[in-house]
Amino acid sequence: MKVFDTIGQFDEILKRGVNYAVFDVDNTITKSNIAQFYFFIKRKRLKNTLYWWPFLLYCASAAPFYLILDLISRDWFNHLFVQRKFRKYTYEQLEIYAEMFFHESLKQQFISPIHDLIFYLKSKGVQITLLSTNFDLLVKQYGSYFEVPYVCLSVIKTDNGIRIDFSKLSGFKHNSIQQFDPALTMAVGDSKYDLPMLEHVHYPIIVAKKKKKWMQSLQREALLIRHS
Repeated sequence: MKVFDTIGQFDEILKRGVNYAVFDVDNTITKSNIAQFYFFIKRKRLKNTLYWWPFLLYCASAAPFYLILDLISRDWFNHLFVQRKFRKYTYEQLEIYAEMFFHESLKQQFISPIHDLIFYLKSKGVQITLLSTNFDLLVKQYGSYFEVPYVCLSVIKTDNGIRIDFSKLSGFKHNSIQQFDPALTMAVGDSKYDLPMLEHVHYPIIVAKKKKKWMQSLQREALLIRHS
């Protein structure tokens, strides 16, 4: 596995005819996850500290369960945490909170090499696509910021709030990456959940603090972009 040193390494890749770059979002572009968005909303709504402390105690007790659940199955985590925690809010409420969260929090959590890489690749004519299992009210904030298209889970309005469309969640990244020619595409991700897209392309790029065991399963040599 090669380690990223200079932007010139991507010039060498582009010389081979690469025209597309697919980026995961959470912990690839920003140091973030969906739980942070939930806590952000709660912090905005629970302005009275008398309500805030019981909520923190609940989070402390529930966190181990959801962490283990996410390790076992990202699909289960999405159904049990994401769907349950956000379904009571209206589409319009979540849209406002998502924009606030992006500008007040996520923009301060950009992983600098990836942030700069996206703009650099765009300047070279590479077509960027964001691919995320997060839902579109959040992902579209990244799409607007970088001015690039994105593929993610849809949020559907209901009479009582919203519903996240998980119908395509199974095999989502594997199925979505198929539209890209492997020989002309680089994929950028941070975890084992990104393996379907990293394994599909000829140019896998991994964003991580250090090398991990799951990376050994890649058949092609990957480029590692370290971050603190």
